[in-house]
Amino acid sequence: MTGVSTLPTVEQARSLPLWKETVVGEDAIDENGHMNITVYFRDAAFAPWDRLGELGLAQTYIDDRRKSMFTVEHRVKYLGELRLGEPYAVHFGIAARTDKALHGMSFIVDTARDRISCTMEMVWLHVSMESRRTEPFPDDVRDTLDAQIALNPWLAEVATGLSIAG
Repeated sequence: MTGVSTLPTVEQARSLPLWKETVVGEDAIDENGHMNITVYFRDAAFAPWDRLGELGLAQTYIDDRRKSMFTVEHRVKYLGELRLGEPYAVHFGIAARTDKALHGMSFIVDTARDRISCTMEMVWLHVSMESRRTEPFPDDVRDTLDAQIALNPWLAEVATGLSIAG
């Protein structure tokens, strides 16, 4: 079993790249009067996809290099509800990598209460679209990912709910 993750400070979560700032809309509310888990999941899952795209792993990477990232595991923690009209922000950072795997974490921040409302840890594998098998990251991608990991060394200390160690 993997370790138990601890939460970063709100300031640390906010130091990660911002994916979006928004408010909870009426269409996001469930029968319990708060934001539905599908909205948390969607936002926490799309933040890394867009960020990885900004780092060169977008559709052009798939089309030109015939490689992609496959999600193989995620862990979600719901820590505080968000209700209709309340503002929130979504941030994402890369915690660690191996030759073929990437570990990242999204944070949904309740900006009105200045707290972390939800976390999602994710693990992806780098895959050849031709063989559908894992492959090591190319050197340029590895260097880009390593530079991102170095920006937030604290993230590896809190992203402990999942493991990419072989």
